[in-house]
Amino acid sequence: MIVLKLILILLGIFLALFLLTLIIYFFNLDMKLAAAMTPVMHKYYDWQKRKRKKADGKEKE
Repeated sequence: MIVLKLILILLGIFLALFLLTLIIYFFNLDMKLAAAMTPVMHKYYDWQKRKRKKADGKEKE
């Protein structure tokens, strides 16, 4: 009986995860999240200090 309950619980978890990934895929939510995160990532990227190398191989700031 315990094994049957465990199998049903695991089946329910797998079904819930499958439905969640199906919803994410159907509504393209991963790319919508990436588009929403772009301004935040640009702010972080612009905030960072850069180390650039000159043509002769020496670093300048």
